[in-house]
Amino acid sequence: MNVEDKDITRVRISQALEKGENCFLCHLEGRLERRFIETYLSELVMDAKAREKIVESRGFCNYHFYKMFVSASNPASEDGLGMALILKSVTEQLLEDVKDQQNISFAVTKPWNLKRFVRSIPDIRLTKPVSNEVKCPACDHVSKMVKIYIEEFLREILQDEEMRNLYDKSKGMCMPHHVMTLRVATNLFNGRFALVIKRLIEKEIQTLERLQENLAEYVEKQDYRFSNEEKARTEEFVGRSLSQLVGKRGVEKTLAKLLRTGEASFP
Repeated sequence: MNVEDKDITRVRISQALEKGENCFLCHLEGRLERRFIETYLSELVMDAKAREKIVESRGFCNYHFYKMFVSASNPASEDGLGMALILKSVTEQLLEDVKDQQNISFAVTKPWNLKRFVRSIPDIRLTKPVSNEVKCPACDHVSKMVKIYIEEFLREILQDEEMRNLYDKSKGMCMPHHVMTLRVATNLFNGRFALVIKRLIEKEIQTLERLQENLAEYVEKQDYRFSNEEKARTEEFVGRSLSQLVGKRGVEKTLAKLLRTGEASFP
């Protein structure tokens, strides 16, 4: 990553922390997802290499295909054609995959031995036509970029007091992104990161303690003695609590990919 890219990344991290949302990495990951989908539908859909990659992966995973469909279905969008072109290319490949299934040989010794019949079909032949987060180009792009953001964030709070202050004032991370960050931090560990890891854990404890207090307040104010107005003011705690615990929708895909990857790189 060159100096200009590092500066842009640092600015985006700072802005996400300053927004005060539940998890600044959820904000950044959501932004990455939206930009990837918009770029793919408007530009990459006509790119030969991108088309080859999407055919090879048999499309996007279920989650990102539906995210793309929602974006393309927006009345203000003109991306319906792009979505149709993607589906057409993937369908052509899937048709070949299913036709190839005609060549499967069934090693059945007895007609009634259903268990042996099922096992005779190689799993790889069955799963090849189904895209998932391992093959999905969107999952791959987002997870790589999130890892870059996490590495830059760790670098900044290690070296920059202003970034440390922004982080300390923020609402911390959701649990999945906390786990991701600890994973990257421990992979990068060389003695300098002991205090950083300690800071991350202490911040998450504070975040969960605050969450626990908010939920206790919500439960208490559902009592009949409180007015509807007082109850309504606490409703937002439930939504915030959910996002704090499980993160944005789809975050488990990024977590799964980062947990499967090898050692993080840190200069």
